[in-house]
Amino acid sequence: TYTAFSLAGAERYISGRPGQVTSISVKAAPGVSQDTVVTRIQAALPQGVQAITGAQLTQDNVDNVNSSFLDILRIFLLVFAGIALLVATFSISNTFSILTAQRTREAALLRAIGASRRQILGSVVIEALAVGAVASALGVLGGLAIAGLLKGLFDSFGFALPAGGLVVTAGSIITALVVGVVVTVAAGLPPAVRASRIPPLAAMRETTTQVASTSRRRLLGLALSAAGTAVILVGLTGSGNGVLAPVGLGAVAVLVGMVVLGPVVARPASALIGWPAARLRGLPGVLAQGNAMRNPRRTSSAATALMVGVAVVTLFTVLAASLKTSMNDGVAGSFQGDLAIAPSGFGGGGGGGGLSPQLAAAAAQLPQVQVATGLGTGGGRGDDARIAGHSQKVSVVDPSQIGTVLDLHTVGGSLADLGANQLAVSQRQADDRHWRLGTALPVTFPDGTTTPLAVGAIFQSRDLAGDFVLPQAAWSPHAVQTVDSAIFVKLRPGVSTAAGQTALRQVAASYGGPTVQDHQAFVTSAGGAINTVLGIVYVMLALAIVIALFGIANTLSLSIFERTRELGLLRALGETRPQLRATLRWESVIIALFGTVGGLGLGVFLGWALADAANIAQGIATFTAPPAQLVVILLVGGLAGLLAALRPARRAARLPMLAAIATE
Repeated sequence: TYTAFSLAGAERYISGRPGQVTSISVKAAPGVSQDTVVTRIQAALPQGVQAITGAQLTQDNVDNVNSSFLDILRIFLLVFAGIALLVATFSISNTFSILTAQRTREAALLRAIGASRRQILGSVVIEALAVGAVASALGVLGGLAIAGLLKGLFDSFGFALPAGGLVVTAGSIITALVVGVVVTVAAGLPPAVRASRIPPLAAMRETTTQVASTSRRRLLGLALSAAGTAVILVGLTGSGNGVLAPVGLGAVAVLVGMVVLGPVVARPASALIGWPAARLRGLPGVLAQGNAMRNPRRTSSAATALMVGVAVVTLFTVLAASLKTSMNDGVAGSFQGDLAIAPSGFGGGGGGGGLSPQLAAAAAQLPQVQVATGLGTGGGRGDDARIAGHSQKVSVVDPSQIGTVLDLHTVGGSLADLGANQLAVSQRQADDRHWRLGTALPVTFPDGTTTPLAVGAIFQSRDLAGDFVLPQAAWSPHAVQTVDSAIFVKLRPGVSTAAGQTALRQVAASYGGPTVQDHQAFVTSAGGAINTVLGIVYVMLALAIVIALFGIANTLSLSIFERTRELGLLRALGETRPQLRATLRWESVIIALFGTVGGLGLGVFLGWALADAANIAQGIATFTAPPAQLVVILLVGGLAGLLAALRPARRAARLPMLAAIATE
């Protein structure tokens, strides 16, 4: 939404400063270049005022949007693309592992009649290239469709991005195709190398052959997991932002270690997870438990992709819950008022825009209100002032009234006594920069004036006011425009919350109809933006889990082909088609629960580590593992395994009995 004012109207209603403007736009005479105009104008400007070309202004605005949002969004999307690609890689590798195992005898016969290992590997690479090219092309088309769905999803969450249509570039298409083909070849090559190393005569004696490397795998997995855990624990003993890098590195090592350990723990884990099915479902449950235990590598490979996806979902769930708990606790501990007025719109609590300071003055005149004071910002910009050489967001308060509605837990000085030449800073900033009461900090205001302000108070609570608080007497003489991010209200004794809300809503209706919330509603809304972002995260991570479920279904389908004769013999011995379908469904559930439980445990541990690191670095997280959400993830994992097995189970039940028995 764009609202235009005349110059006189803007001076009267917005800035309140006749004769002052924030910028001047210039159009050159015909035939005069932008650079020439800039050079001539710059000579006439006072010190501290800069002239730039229109092209430079455009680029600066684009760079500002990129640095403040689009770069973050791009990284956000690339991270989830990487997660989806990682999950898909496990599924591709598992598929090629089963295929090469099933064709071990065929490869051995080719070796026996003269084919070299290089030729065997070359045939697999060519097959992987063909599969990767076709699948990547289909993936590009599917990706374009999903991009359209994500645009609609963003619109529904209030982001409205992109504002125009989707932009498809040749670079994006080529990158997707190249990455898809390379990943497919890379995932298919190791299984082929393993199979090609088996001697031809040994391979011809068995239908499938596995290379035993349990001891080596166990040692490598334990070493990586132990090293990663040690790095995390040591990193958490540090301080400041330096804890994030070692914790992140340790988390990656633990994740890789758990993936490597998968086949080692698959057998005992399948026995434990399959125990209820074996006891409650009779023969199908016993067979399902035995099938999952019989081939630990296949079980682990099918479950690994799901484990990684669930681990990431759980990690973000724990981290978001920790951030929300910390924010809610901080807001609840700071907000001492009865009601709060916040802008409507995305994010709430100030995320949707600003409030006129006149609203606070109008609210204070109500007979139901004892105190109404705003928490001001510099016109809604991300960086309001430069403090000690760094761009910072500041909060502007009335020192005489703010203590009635906010308790920032002052540890030095007094907010109520802040003068026009002072400011308050958070204890975290004071500790990091070695500031004390009385330290003079150069502050550059929006009008370009630089004034030294002394630290007059140090406070602990940063959730509402941020790191820097300025009194109105210091800010107002230099402010181009001031708006309130929120207005806090203390009712007079004896006035009910409902009566106060009704009166404030009537006054606020003339100021755009902002939201009037009671104490609990305002505290709860503090984490509203986290819930919105988490909803988008869940939708995107769901795509990775869908890929993992395709991997489980694919593994079951290939294993059915591998076990065709076995299934025919079971039918000949009296197993019915419903029992066979139930066996495969329960086997899929065991595999899915193995991946889900492993992912839950890994995600909770890594979520704890990252939440603790975020708390040490920025003081913004209190570890919280929400039991309801974790139980839902567990149930969804089991249900997903059941759904993944429906089609393979139907195909297995339809196999002709005699033809299956005769299969080699």
